[in-house]
Amino acid sequence: MNLEVWSSPDPMHGYVMGVDTAEGLGHGDYSCIQVLDLNTGEQVAIWHGRIAPDELAAEVFNLGLWYRDALCCVESNNHGLTTITVLRQLGYPRLFRKRTLNSVSNRMTQEYGWKTTRTSKPLMIDDLATALKNEEIGLRDRNTLAELRTFTRNEKGSMSGSPFDDRVMSLALANQMRKFAYAPEYAEKVDDYWTVDWWKRLALREDVSEDPLRIGQHTLRGTHRTDY
Repeated sequence: MNLEVWSSPDPMHGYVMGVDTAEGLGHGDYSCIQVLDLNTGEQVAIWHGRIAPDELAAEVFNLGLWYRDALCCVESNNHGLTTITVLRQLGYPRLFRKRTLNSVSNRMTQEYGWKTTRTSKPLMIDDLATALKNEEIGLRDRNTLAELRTFTRNEKGSMSGSPFDDRVMSLALANQMRKFAYAPEYAEKVDDYWTVDWWKRLALREDVSEDPLRIGQHTLRGTHRTDY
């Protein structure tokens, strides 16, 4: 059985999900969905198996809706993009996304999911290690514990499990979502003071009557002042 559940959804609790997507071949890596309870930190459910990325999206969709529209983060590397695309087509209500300022076009771009890189992977694994050490997360899946024990960092700094680490990666993603549970969109802070974008925001403000920086708001045309 691919799905194992330890606690059913509690109407008074919130939930987060981490999703690691594989190609879905019968001899390849596994895909995994980890679900954590926001209130207790407990691992409440896990889905694990070999499945095509588009079909995995349906599993994520159904499981996420059951757990009260859990905030869902899919690793966006490789096949994860397919899972994200199908989830968006299905209309999943709470997908983690990140907004960044494009330095070339000077426009905000939106990216769904979590891009695992040489920089982001060690950080999220360290965050997971800290959460486990501080007993912020309670694990119930023996296979997840087994993968954690074999997850290592080599002399070059590369991190991986032997032979698989899909449970670890999806758990690390779910742990990251604990930070964004009430703000599913992460936007990098950009200091654009006195730039074109800064002036544009001032110009587009709905209520400009009391804006002291609104250029020309006190200009009078076709009238004569008699109160000076």
